[in-house]
Amino acid sequence: MKKQLIYSFLVLLLCFCFVFFYNAKHEKTYTLLDIDSENHLCIDLNSDNICSNDEYFGLKHIVFNKNEQKTFKGANDYLKTLKNKKVTLGKYSLLTQKYAKIYLDNKDIGLYLLSQELAEPYLKDLPVDYIFASKKDFSKVKIKNHFIYPKKEKEIIELPYPNGVFGSIELYLIDPNKYSRPSKRVRTNAAQALIKNINNAKYTIDAAIYGIESQDEIIKALINAKKRGVRVRFVLDNDPQKGDMYSDSKILRENFSYRNDDSFYIMHNKFFIFDGQKVATYTMNLSQSGSGGYDSNTGVVINSRAIAQVFLKEFEQMFSGNFHTNKTKNELVNYPLGADTIVSVYFSPASDILSPILDEIKKSRKEILISAFYLTHRDIISELINAKKRGVNVIVTIDALASYNFKERINNLRENSIKVKVENWGGKNHQKNMLIDTCTFISGSANFSKNAVLNNDENTLIIKNCSLGKVYRAYYFRLYNSIDEKYLNRYVRAESFESKNSCYDGIDNNFDGKIDSFDAACKSKKNVHNLH
Repeated sequence: MKKQLIYSFLVLLLCFCFVFFYNAKHEKTYTLLDIDSENHLCIDLNSDNICSNDEYFGLKHIVFNKNEQKTFKGANDYLKTLKNKKVTLGKYSLLTQKYAKIYLDNKDIGLYLLSQELAEPYLKDLPVDYIFASKKDFSKVKIKNHFIYPKKEKEIIELPYPNGVFGSIELYLIDPNKYSRPSKRVRTNAAQALIKNINNAKYTIDAAIYGIESQDEIIKALINAKKRGVRVRFVLDNDPQKGDMYSDSKILRENFSYRNDDSFYIMHNKFFIFDGQKVATYTMNLSQSGSGGYDSNTGVVINSRAIAQVFLKEFEQMFSGNFHTNKTKNELVNYPLGADTIVSVYFSPASDILSPILDEIKKSRKEILISAFYLTHRDIISELINAKKRGVNVIVTIDALASYNFKERINNLRENSIKVKVENWGGKNHQKNMLIDTCTFISGSANFSKNAVLNNDENTLIIKNCSLGKVYRAYYFRLYNSIDEKYLNRYVRAESFESKNSCYDGIDNNFDGKIDSFDAACKSKKNVHNLH
């Protein structure tokens, strides 16, 4: 018996050694499927020929400088030559955003890019071979002053539950303070509910959206819906000269029926219609900072055939090629949705979305709360000032970048004793919302701007429901109170140490072509100045 045990042990040991040495010489290879706009590599780990969020890898120990367009493009061009080739992976941590050494024919791709001066070394824990490969003079580098990113936090994926249900209406509220940076994961409850509705659709999905980028979970859900027989159609924004705002819109065109607006004005809607019975409309875009979570946004889902059909009529106009001023008027005014809710729906520019908003402001008696990306329309500003003069408490939360670009409008409000706080959340205040006397909630895709009223394809909802208003009001003041009182009298650089994680989030917050430490206001905290 003892000899048998020893024999069995030796056999197992030999098998283990064989497997170990075989794997050492025959490392598993994967197909490199794609390279995104940030030079992250999609490695097909599960061999399904589709890029999932958890299959994107950054190259370890190097960074790409987008400000050096020639070298950044050179790196991107080289990486694209590797598409569909077999590569091997070094060790990596199980974080959502992975970084690893990636090898082609046993050659380190990152090390090669560094040696060709197509990338820069990431100084923290830099290996010796990378130091020698780099042309950088390390004798002059002060490591202690190098720009170090905060430790990444574990991603929290919210459940697809609304913040409030009011009869046939679901309200979704996205808190920008929950997130330290954008994400390719679909983290927000609003976006998780969108996927749930896509998965539950039986016959049709019709959507008009500004675009989509780096939200593969949503794209996968849509493709799966098509596979099970659901008809999926899209209306998309597309500028004749600049093309798409969001790069993955091309994937929608490759997989579904679509219609572009092909206009210099924008098709700015963000709505989905499911089976002609339910509509979901958002202030958020389908992007890393929108549906992925980082910006402040809201969403409304209405389970009503009558309201869904109004949205469907708008969709059909655009899908047939009629956009902007070529559309016919389409609206639903004061539609009773249950015993305690009245809903109005307007679509610009064929419908007048401005007059209903001004009428509601004129009827205000106690309080107006505005949370907005843009608040620039002079007629709306004028009526808010008039409301303040007759004793209405008017409070505004405004986006950092938009407010800085339109200081004159914000100064006008402040000079008339209206409280205007400029957010410093890091992400955008991307809301387009107004709450009047708690019971009237205005939302949709339309900013409070002239273009939204006269030129863009937009939707505006006016929902009268006091219970919904109370939930939104609590959310409004939670975000408002998270902003320091000093920003009632100041402006904030959208990309600076004043704007929380904007110096560490990997995106260009002020659209100046400089990201994080390459932006002047993020190089040193000494560069933070008061903006009045």
